[in-house]
Amino acid sequence: MDSSLTLTLANIFMSEWQKKLVEEQTKTGEFYGRYIDDIFMTWNRSEEELRKLLDDVNTWHPNIKL
Repeated sequence: MDSSLTLTLANIFMSEWQKKLVEEQTKTGEFYGRYIDDIFMTWNRSEEELRKLLDDVNTWHPNIKL
């Protein structure tokens, strides 16, 4: 992450990766925010639903795990 090009490429990649997650959060009125490699989001549904979401999200790309 030392190069400005690396950061730009990472942001482009992550914006594509997170589209479905942001869409899901927006539908339910929740908050999703990301700064470089940190994610903050709110969740008002059950813990079981959150675990299902995280399990699903972790299958989207082999190198990205939440």
